[in-house]
Amino acid sequence: MKANLKNTDFLGVTDDPKPPKPLLSRKKESSLSERKVEALAQLEKLIQKGLPDLTMSEIASRLKVSLRTLYELAPSKDQLVLIAVDRILFKIGGEAKKAIKNIDSPLEQLKVYVNETGKAMDPACLAFTRDFGELKGARVLVDSHENYVVSMTKKLLERSVQRKLIKPIDISAFAMILSGLGREIYANNFTSSLVKSPEEIYHEISEIIFLGLETVEP
Repeated sequence: MKANLKNTDFLGVTDDPKPPKPLLSRKKESSLSERKVEALAQLEKLIQKGLPDLTMSEIASRLKVSLRTLYELAPSKDQLVLIAVDRILFKIGGEAKKAIKNIDSPLEQLKVYVNETGKAMDPACLAFTRDFGELKGARVLVDSHENYVVSMTKKLLERSVQRKLIKPIDISAFAMILSGLGREIYANNFTSSLVKSPEEIYHEISEIIFLGLETVEP
């Protein structure tokens, strides 16, 4: 008889990994005017297209808002960009958790979660990664989100081992491997030599890993 493992055990209250702290606090975000919320949404789209070396005045012009509006959101261009990137990464993570909410099997949750977080490899996301990578605080920001993905992946691996859905493994090592696939694919700038797209390679490698991990019914 299978254990009755409810989603609330994992996605609920007690032992969920703690998500990173947003750069724009929830309290401040909830107090933003509709105009500022829309400005942030438009900035996210602008960043995902690849943000050239624009000044705050030029960004304000592109977004059709006042310069004052931008400075009320953040004290500098760098901080404004980081806030927008942070929001993009939170949305990817939020969609990943939402996608596994109604799945009972921790292994199936894991497969979907890895697939969803892999959307950070979308060309639009990669464009802003290249552009903002040198900003002060960017590495800390990305690391905080990556560490959260590793923690979530680790938790799902632990549940899968407990349910005997996968073989006993070094959970921490496999959590880092699965969570870091996208970063490694792009780390050495060899994507131009790939026959398939990075996204296809990402999914193929993760599928091979899962096939190797899954237990076989006698």
